[in-house]
Amino acid sequence: MNTKNFPTITLVIDLVLFGIINQRLVILAGHRTEAPYINRSSLPGTYVCVDESAEETCTKKIKSIGLKPSDLEQLATFSEPRRDPRKRIIAMAYYGLIPVPQSLPEGDSRINHFKWIDADDAKKLSWAFNHGVMVKTALERLRAKIQYSPVSPHFLPKEFTLSELALVYGAILGRKIDLSNFRRDLLRQNLVTEIGTRKVRGPLARTFCRSVRMRLA
Repeated sequence: MNTKNFPTITLVIDLVLFGIINQRLVILAGHRTEAPYINRSSLPGTYVCVDESAEETCTKKIKSIGLKPSDLEQLATFSEPRRDPRKRIIAMAYYGLIPVPQSLPEGDSRINHFKWIDADDAKKLSWAFNHGVMVKTALERLRAKIQYSPVSPHFLPKEFTLSELALVYGAILGRKIDLSNFRRDLLRQNLVTEIGTRKVRGPLARTFCRSVRMRLA
């Protein structure tokens, strides 16, 4: 088969990584150090090597900037012909919630000055490529999914109160959670199981663990 006339297309992965700091949803972003879009905000990302899958590239990239591998989901494929002015580059975006480490992730030769920024404020930044669209899409997807799917186990101890769980959901949704409705919905969907009590600022509070359904989700 003659492959000389096959189009040359490069594949990259971009990571929309969410975390929670002080009951606020944050996103990891850096600044580009080279053209195109020098000094603009940028998501962490890299090229997919010919001998790697996109998932393997994600794991390698996360480790390379000093973060622990986490469960990520594919967000979307962004294939606009002119999204990168240099050449035809297709981006596969992945998103997910990860634990925020004490130290800031490390930059590389193309992106540095990583920091965690408020997820809602991120929509106002001047982004490289179409990373702003990726951030907006990921934020909408995350907030929609949390309505019907359990939160990542990284943000919960094995035993927690419903008030503690509500703080995590509130951070993701960007609003205060009505605790009585929240409790009723969780128990109705069988997402938590009551296991005991714990003293929390005075009175004993009921404690829960993730149910079997929640663990398998």
